[in-house]
Parts: sequence; structure tokens; C-alpha cells
Amino acid sequence: MATVPARSREVEFPFQSPPPVVRLVRSESAEHPFALTVAAAWSCYGARPASVERVLELFTGNGDAARAARRERAAALYPDLFAAGHHTTFQHAHFVFVLDGVSRLAIWSFFHHHPFYNSEQVSQRYREVTGATMVTPDLPEPLAELYRAAMERALTGYRRLVELLTPDIAARYAAIFPARARSQRSDVQQRVQTAIQRRAQEVARYVLPLATPAHLYHTINALTLLRYYALANQLDVPHEVRYVVNRMVEEVLAVDPNFLGAPGHPLDPHVLELEETLEYRALREFSEAVERSASEAFFREFDEALGPYHSRLVAHTPDAERVLADAVRTVLGRARSELDDDTAIALVLDPARNHYLGHPLYLAMHSKLMQTLNHVSFTFQKRISGAEDAQNQRHRGTLRSGPVLLAHLREEPDVIVPEDIARVPEALEEYWATIRVLWETKNRLLDAGVAPESALYLLPNAHHVRFYESGTLLTYFWKWVKRLCFDAQREIWETARQETEQVRQVLPRIGRYVAQPPCVLRDQSGLHPPCPEGERYCGVPVWRDYDPATLRERRVL
Repeated sequence: MATVPARSREVEFPFQSPPPVVRLVRSESAEHPFALTVAAAWSCYGARPASVERVLELFTGNGDAARAARRERAAALYPDLFAAGHHTTFQHAHFVFVLDGVSRLAIWSFFHHHPFYNSEQVSQRYREVTGATMVTPDLPEPLAELYRAAMERALTGYRRLVELLTPDIAARYAAIFPARARSQRSDVQQRVQTAIQRRAQEVARYVLPLATPAHLYHTINALTLLRYYALANQLDVPHEVRYVVNRMVEEVLAVDPNFLGAPGHPLDPHVLELEETLEYRALREFSEAVERSASEAFFREFDEALGPYHSRLVAHTPDAERVLADAVRTVLGRARSELDDDTAIALVLDPARNHYLGHPLYLAMHSKLMQTLNHVSFTFQKRISGAEDAQNQRHRGTLRSGPVLLAHLREEPDVIVPEDIARVPEALEEYWATIRVLWETKNRLLDAGVAPESALYLLPNAHHVRFYESGTLLTYFWKWVKRLCFDAQREIWETARQETEQVRQVLPRIGRYVAQPPCVLRDQSGLHPPCPEGERYCGVPVWRDYDPATLRERRVL
């Protein structure tokens, strides 16, 4: 029998840095998740929708025997729904949290490592990282000093890279916007300097460690929070996560004490200990020490299979173009003699014929015809940086099997070298000097026997992440549109370019439509102006004489 966790499960924060701030932004659904869940369940059986107020009324005062009986039934129903797997009732309650001072490691490894959330996170392009307070595990001296020194070196490298990259970025910016670059107006000069600095910051962030704190709005439903509660002890999830999750639950309990069940009827989310988690048990079958357990043979085998790509198409729906065309014909009730394959495919993928593609609400998710794109799927094998993967995670329609980081740690630096850094020899030298300090410190901490999760904070954003990712044409189409914009970070832009290039090779009738940046899609849809970014316009009229084969040579920044 599983032990029901204590209602107030106190989790300490054994770090030298201040604990993250967790604050629930209240709404009606956040304040009454118990009553909302019960009311939703009752509504399945009632002649009319049950109200939250009706449920709350039962728990106000004592009342007569009949009322007490109804209250008892409501209290018992809540854990019964959970135990029986009727979890849709728990998805009506939503919580909006403000998280502040949470590490990039915690966000990447846990809070964004699933599709059931929405977040708005501080940008490392638009905001300079000061490093005033890095997330710092509670390490004994002299290891703590070693850790702090590595953090300082990373911040020095970051600031130095911004400085070294600025002249090259400024020159390329001037080539795109010569009038702006020559202007003597103070407001224009400020605009130019801001744009250049943001680009430099975006590239320099590759040396920042995963200990870098962030703030974000994070919205989840009640079911997801219960899953957080159960899974916070996963293998490479830092203790920081357990603290934050516990605080999230405490914030909800403060406004609804019945969130984990009414008195006498506890809900049991069965909090898994580390040894119970699937990944831990699987890795223990191969090695006593789960950290650094991946063999060099694995890395060699994985990387050789990629060939010239860092995102390689490894599988797609057989006979995908016929399947898509047949699905379109089925929606419309048309025979092949009435609607040929090319026309059927064009109906859903050609923006000149499908104006849903250019609509700002992206209506494709609600269109019967557009849903035919879900019958074509792709799988990619990927090796990208942690910096790119932090952005890649936001595309929650494409599903990934992210790695257990502890099992991917290598003795030597395993990182990407950004193109913009490789262009500037001094920047490249500073880049490697910073990376080596972080990597060597990580190795020294592990060799000293510290908790492996503490060493993960030292990994730079540049560290390689290897995984598989799958999705449908519908989800990939929108992802490619967004990431082929020249304003997209260069690495994820290059990934989208590689993926669409491969799709064009294997599925030419579908592929002719998939490599469309937003401006091209809007132009072909007849929408003006073609670029929807306003002041963020990249300066290149990509939609003019558009040819996806020339994308790489046309991008300047």
C-alpha cells in the first residue's frame, strides 16, 4: 500500500543561493480545483451542469444529515476519480505560477520536458545576463569555491564574447541596414546599438552555464501539477525542482486545502522515490554508477549516423503523398477522378489556396481539411545544443525523447561551436577557454564524489543534446514556418532548413510547400505587409524571388 504523502511535505533548499520564488497567480479555477473537479464529474450524470458553488456549499457549515451524506459522497468521489484514471476532470483547473530564480537546468530538465504547459520565459537575447545570483548547490569547501570560480569565469567569458562579437555583427548589420547605420539621429543610433547588442548576447549565451537563473510565467492544469508531485525525484532532476514543486503544491493548498483530498479521503499521487523511477532502474541494469555511463561507442555510433546533418530524417510515413491526398478526398467526399493528388495536396499546403495558413490564429488546428496533415509523420535523429533545445522544447506538438543528462556526460568538452563565434578568431579562443573551465570543474566535482546533479549546473548552453523527435506534418509545418524566419536564432534556423531540405528530397510534392518563412507564406496568401515582425524585420525581403535553395546564402545575421 502506497504511503500517502503528508499534506505539508516540507522540502528544504540546501543551496547557498536564495531559493526560487514561487507565487500562484489566482483565478477562479486555481482557487477551487477540488470543487471544480467534482462539479465537472457530476455534470457527466446530471440533467444540467453542476456548479462549483453547489460543491463549495456542501463544505460550508454542518447542515442536516442529507447534506452531510452529499458532502461525504463528494469527498469520496475526488480520490476515486483519480484512482480510476478519470483524469480529464482534473484538467479543468489551471494554475498560473510566477517562478523567479529557477535555474535553466531545472526548466530544461523538468518544467519544459513535457508537452502539457505554457511558459513565457525571460529571453537571453533581449536581456543581458548579469549573473548577480547564480543557482549554487550547497557544496563543501573548497569545492564550493571551485564552483563559484567557474561561474565567475563563465560570466567573464560571456561579457568578453559580447565585446568581441560586436564589431563583426555591427558590420553585417550595416550591410543590411546601411541607412540606419549611417544615421546621426540619436534614437536611430540607440535602436541600432540595441539590435547589435541583442545579437551579440544571443551568441555569447552559449558559454553560460545551466546554473543561470531565469524568471517565467508557467501555466499548468491540476493533473500536470499532480504528475510533477509524483515525478520530482527523477534521475537527473535537481533537488531545486523538488523544492519548487513542493512550493507550487503548498501555494495551491493555501487557497484550496482539499487539493490533495478532503479530510478522511486523501488523494494518493504516489510520490516515486529515485529508486522507483524507470530511468534509474534501467540504467542500473547496465552500470552501478549511472552518471557518465554512456559509452564512447554510443557517441561514435550516433554521430556517424547523422552524416552531414545535425537533424537527420530517419523515418516518414510510407507513401505519404498518396495518404495525404486520399485523406483530403475523404474529407470532401471526392473520388480520384474528381480530385487528383497534386490538387488535393495543394488545397491544404499552398497558401495561395489555403488562407488559413496566413491567419494569425493559425486556424489549421481546427480545420477538418488541415487535420489531414496529421496522417503524415516524420522522425528525426538530432544532435543540437542545449541552447537550441531550450527553444525546441517550446514546440510541444513535436514530441521528443530527451536524454538522461547524467548518462551523457563525457570527460572531454562535447559542445557545438556557433557559426558567429567561429567567424572571429579571438572570440573562438575565448569561447574554448571558457568552455574548458566549466567542463574541467564539472569533472573535478564528479571525481570528488559530489551529488552528480550538482555537476550538471556547470554544463554550458553549448553542450550537445542527442535525442529522437517525431511529429506530424501539421505540427512540423508550423514549426518550420516560425523557425525559418531570419529573426530566429541561427542554430534552430539551420535545423529547420536541414529538415525541410530532406523532406523536399523524399517527398517533392509535399516538400515544395514546407520551406516557407512567415513572410513568404503571408506574401503567397496575399497578406500585407509580408513580414509580420514590425520593427524586428530582418532587413532581407526573403519573399522576393523566393527559392528555398538560396536561404543559407541570403541570411546575413
